[in-house]
Amino acid sequence: MQEQIRSNTPGYTVILVGTILSLAAALVPHFDAGYRLLPLVFITGMLPYMVYSIAVPLLRTPVVTITGLVIVFAHTWLLIDQRFVDYVDYSDGLIYVIPLALILVAAPAAIIAINRTTQ
Repeated sequence: MQEQIRSNTPGYTVILVGTILSLAAALVPHFDAGYRLLPLVFITGMLPYMVYSIAVPLLRTPVVTITGLVIVFAHTWLLIDQRFVDYVDYSDGLIYVIPLALILVAAPAAIIAINRTTQ
């Protein structure tokens, strides 16, 4: 079991980084309370990583790692754009739409992993 976990370290690292990015997006500054946690932003941000996490233990291929990197880079770009460069109070809805679209990037790897285990 240790060998399986160790052999797919990049996949688990992608999930960890995705959790940190989702938390960073969900913790927003508020003028009277320090920071507030927006649970819907956190859950929406975590959805692509939840789908991706299906493929990580089942497939240890470079395609899974590349898929994870695409998700992380797109999510990082979204966080930098929405939160730090042009803070728009998430009113344009991209903080919800982009992670939902990233599910479509993670879904093929999850489907392939599920198909391989059922055969």
